[in-house]
Amino acid sequence: MPRNLSTITTKFLASGVGVNAIRRALSPISNYSRCESSAFVRRALTHAIHKDVIGVEISPYAEFIPTKTTLLLGEGRGRSQDYLEAIETEEQINKAAIETSAQLKKSRYFFEQANVVTEEIKPILYYYGSMYFLDFICLNIVRRRLIGSRGHGLSITNDSEGWDFDKNWARNKCRVQIGSAGDFPFYVDALTVSGWTTLFSQFRLHHEAMDDPYILLDNPKPLFTEKVSLDKLCNFNKDKYLDDYPDVKEWLIGTNEGMVWKLTELLMDVIVVYIASSLARYYTPAWIGIIEANKSDIYNDVRAAYQNVSEGFPLFFADEHPFDYSYGTRIPPY
Repeated sequence: MPRNLSTITTKFLASGVGVNAIRRALSPISNYSRCESSAFVRRALTHAIHKDVIGVEISPYAEFIPTKTTLLLGEGRGRSQDYLEAIETEEQINKAAIETSAQLKKSRYFFEQANVVTEEIKPILYYYGSMYFLDFICLNIVRRRLIGSRGHGLSITNDSEGWDFDKNWARNKCRVQIGSAGDFPFYVDALTVSGWTTLFSQFRLHHEAMDDPYILLDNPKPLFTEKVSLDKLCNFNKDKYLDDYPDVKEWLIGTNEGMVWKLTELLMDVIVVYIASSLARYYTPAWIGIIEANKSDIYNDVRAAYQNVSEGFPLFFADEHPFDYSYGTRIPPY
């Protein structure tokens, strides 16, 4: 995972321009500003479902919005116990538009506030900003029928509250696990059934030609099916992982591996920010030890994760993905 924070190019700005206005103008999430209107999202989603899109290249790796047939193919095969259902009717489109436009506003607000608050609470705002942005993306893809109670889909286990924090604490005493219920596994599955494969995916969609029906190829070793340390998350070595599990390397043949890894990395950073937010809320001594950075350099990794979830996600779906149209970064045709 890259840990070098990018620098912002300095520009000449007119006098009197507020700092918050500058931040918002430079923020990648501003690409989605039109989507804070439910009417805009409703129109864009309607065109995406009908695939009557002008000037958008259709990728062999994904479809605009997964159909009922595709969703049934993956039913019971993912990481989440929730049911994923197709967005089809006008009423369903309208509900999706209302909910996702509201979630996008929340995401932008949390990211903006995260820029100005103190380090003690910063990760909490970044975490919820990333969750609301993933809600915006995923609830424009599928309808979610919740099974069980709501939750993060992630859980943290620490051997101590952090009073004994040292350079090995993140490696040995702080671990996270992905569950089968809650938000995170839902995001993984919603992205997977739309063709956005990650190393977290339990399967991937595959067809030999564009007109062929999809088949499912099971991932022989989905990422992080057991507890993983914060240190391993921040220092994950993709090449070593693929060398250790050659069946996964074979499973990836025919995918856009660059896109698979980029989205995997972004989702790993969501987990890093989740851990940071949990430490900030419930394990204050450990979090103070991290942000003081006098016993560990792990905070560099956390800061890089902040940047990836707040900038990397919006840039991925707006610029690097062929279906940016679906999320309103292009004006739909009339």
